[in-house]
Amino acid sequence: MMKTKQNHQYASKAGFTLIEIVLATAIIAILAGLSFSGIRYYDEKMKYSRTEVLIASIESALEEYKADNGFYPQNVRDNDGNLLSTFTEQVYVALYGDGKLTKDSTDGLVRITTAPNGKNTDVNDGTTYLATLNPAFTGKQSNVENSSPYYIVDAWGRNLVYRHNLDPLPNGTPRMANPKQDYDLISLGPNGNGDFLSTSEAAKADDIKNW
Repeated sequence: MMKTKQNHQYASKAGFTLIEIVLATAIIAILAGLSFSGIRYYDEKMKYSRTEVLIASIESALEEYKADNGFYPQNVRDNDGNLLSTFTEQVYVALYGDGKLTKDSTDGLVRITTAPNGKNTDVNDGTTYLATLNPAFTGKQSNVENSSPYYIVDAWGRNLVYRHNLDPLPNGTPRMANPKQDYDLISLGPNGNGDFLSTSEAAKADDIKNW
């Protein structure tokens, strides 16, 4: 019986070579990096948008509060009128109705006369103009630090800056972007730096503000 002669070709071995594994790993790493960057970019955009909405909501609620009460909240000051904070405790008291503000008819200063306690159900509490300032909200719904002092925070968890009724410094440098009878409301943005008083344009380039 005659045997047929067969031509044997060298076949590549099954499986991946080391180079193929390295290339595949590199491609996966690049794709994962791009995906992470995209998610991070989207998350920052969402935080920026949420903060813009928050500031716009506060502006609208402040106008309602002023129409009802005749004045805007100010900043926290001592009894001599010295500015203690440019954060937003008075804005929270006014708009969430937790505690009470009173404008002194003698010196024109607005002070907290009933301290906030994180609720708006006490008998002395006022109208709720902005329910989203509830300190009990958590996660992405949280717009207020949930312990005293109750400061309003942006989507990055940083305190908003609020200024009202501030005269220029003795050297004439303004302390507000808007007229003193109005107010400045600012988020320092993703980098957490800047605001109207900053001398660094790069630091305040991503600020979210009401002017």
